[in-house]
Amino acid sequence: MKYVLVFVTFVLLLIGCKDDQITIDEPINKDGDKNIVSPEVDKTYRPFLHLFTSIHCGGCGRFGIPVSEITADEMGDSIFMLPTHFKYNDVFITNSSLAIEKALVVTYHSPQLWVHNKEYTYDIINFSHRQASDFLKEKLRDKMGDAPGAYIGLDYKLKENGRFDVTVAIENASSSDQELYYEVYAMEDSLNEVQAGNNPYRRDHHRVNRGGHYGEMGQKHVFSGNEKVSDTFEFVSCLGCTSSKMYFAVVVWRSLGNGRFEYVNGKYFR
Repeated sequence: MKYVLVFVTFVLLLIGCKDDQITIDEPINKDGDKNIVSPEVDKTYRPFLHLFTSIHCGGCGRFGIPVSEITADEMGDSIFMLPTHFKYNDVFITNSSLAIEKALVVTYHSPQLWVHNKEYTYDIINFSHRQASDFLKEKLRDKMGDAPGAYIGLDYKLKENGRFDVTVAIENASSSDQELYYEVYAMEDSLNEVQAGNNPYRRDHHRVNRGGHYGEMGQKHVFSGNEKVSDTFEFVSCLGCTSSKMYFAVVVWRSLGNGRFEYVNGKYFR
């Protein structure tokens, strides 16, 4: 009887161990969570239009915001446009915007209009809004043939408690190893606030960055060639944010050293 009990216990242990094994076909993220179903990644490269702005900047209201919004509205999902609020105690400044400011800003005039890693403000400051937008669109179209450094995917669901379940996926578009940073930003549109240079002295602000999930410039990961990683987390909306009106942006950055970064790829998920 004693040997029978030992044999039964041994068989039960084997069954228990078998249930805990992860089969090769199960989705698995970088942390080893077999329950994460990775989103499909978008393999489009979107050239980067970046506006550094402030609600207390007259030139931003008169020129930077209208020009960037005309460009972004007309080019749609073919580009990635990000306004970053900085300086003058702007109410839309977050730890996320401060990290981007530190990583990209070279001089502190405003507005600043960038295509990828080159500023064009002084090239277009004397243009009309239409001329300036057409100039930026030409520069953005020139970048559309660039190869994407990373592919991006994201799924999210708003829960009854006002929080989000989010799953992000990043895939290395290169067959070579590369170190990348990826961040998930919560975004919100139609936030009515003062704006110097605007007539009347208020406007709806769109594509407002309400904060990133990982912090700083995002989650660092050394990707092997063509590696794909996924991560699932709960996102808690900021104080004063309206969860039902929020959506997300994912941006992949590359470190240039000495605290400087450059854009790799980005996409909005609405």
